[in-house]
Amino acid sequence: MKKLIIASLCVFAVLYTSQAQETKKDFSDILPKKGTLSLGLDLANMIRFIGNSNSSHGTFNYPDYNMVTSSQQSIMFNPTLFGKYFLSDNTALRLRFGIGIHNVTRREFIRDDVANLNNPLADNWLTEALVVDEMKERNTQLELGIGYEYRRSLWRMQGYAGAEIFASYNFHKEYYTYGNKISATNQMPTSYDFWMDQIVNAPVRMLQVKGGNRINYGGAIFTGADLFISKNISIGAEFDLFIFGTYTTEEVGIGETWKLDQVYVAERKLTPVHTGFDVQPTGFFNLSVYF
Repeated sequence: MKKLIIASLCVFAVLYTSQAQETKKDFSDILPKKGTLSLGLDLANMIRFIGNSNSSHGTFNYPDYNMVTSSQQSIMFNPTLFGKYFLSDNTALRLRFGIGIHNVTRREFIRDDVANLNNPLADNWLTEALVVDEMKERNTQLELGIGYEYRRSLWRMQGYAGAEIFASYNFHKEYYTYGNKISATNQMPTSYDFWMDQIVNAPVRMLQVKGGNRINYGGAIFTGADLFISKNISIGAEFDLFIFGTYTTEEVGIGETWKLDQVYVAERKLTPVHTGFDVQPTGFFNLSVYF
């Protein structure tokens, strides 16, 4: 992010220098006026999304015959939208809306307990039967900020500074499925423990994790600059300093085990409520359209 902000500022510096070399001209006719509306999109997050949205990988760890290969697919989507209404030629009320989606699906090949009972080749990692254990993690975040900004103009450029208050909510959930089932003859099946990142034969295993949802609330101060390419389009860089508190809800796990001659499913508390405080800088590289 720091490199992106620096690159953006360098672009602005070059453009500003080229403008200064032109005959001095009044560009006030292309700058927003009182009553103007604008919609903007953070291009930095879109660039990261295009570069990192889908990934997969495989690894081979065959010294332990139980752990043969693994794969992972992930989707990351985190756009930030800006809406502004100009109260005057130099002031604006703005809304910032962010949505973040981070979904991960991870799969691990492990030894098939049942199929390998009568498999004469089960003692070899190349020929043993395999099943798949899977973990799905789902994260969705919504964020809304309301702010006020003051702007100053210089030819095609408008610098601005302001402050906002904001709140966000992050929803988190995990799902687990296993290739080896729990039964009377296999009460501790071979499974992959995604938390410990290892093969286990445990009497209890996780099916679902819910809760642990995070709420952020606080404010931010910001400064930035917009370069107006035309009357209706600008590109801009912005630096924000967020100051906020966090509240994370209680996390609960749903697990299964063999008990009383049947598969027994129950809930257990994993982590209690916890709170925090944070100061975090960030930056945006915006493309805005004006109406």
